[in-house]
Amino acid sequence: PEEREYLVSQRGPLAHRLAQATGLTAELRAEGLALVDADGELSDKHLPAVGTEAHATLLVAEHLARTARATPGRIHSLHELAGYLRNAADRYGRFWRKDAREAGAEVALAMEAVSRLEALRLVRCLEQGVQARPALHRYAIAEPLS
Repeated sequence: PEEREYLVSQRGPLAHRLAQATGLTAELRAEGLALVDADGELSDKHLPAVGTEAHATLLVAEHLARTARATPGRIHSLHELAGYLRNAADRYGRFWRKDAREAGAEVALAMEAVSRLEALRLVRCLEQGVQARPALHRYAIAEPLS
């Protein structure tokens, strides 16, 4: 609590100093502050990216973020995520490689999506399945304003 209060009261100056020291872009967010690698120099993994696996990864990220908003801490099985991608193939499959549209390909796509999200520290892989980390919430599609 005390550390949180300090961060909230000092996050502007802290963000400025951290950005200067690291060369990263500081973003003030509701949950605190983030240093963003806008040039993509700190990782060989990027999201978003292009290609079938990248598209499947974005779909899984959005699905996990949306369900985490409704049910925080929920754990998803790989089987569930593969099923989600199988259903998504009906809508988006025409944009995917032919082999990714074949029966059973959704399992490999789900495994690759989870691997990419884990490498970016956007999900936790647990014995029971996959759990969204807070940073994944930026991939949730916001409800339209009336």
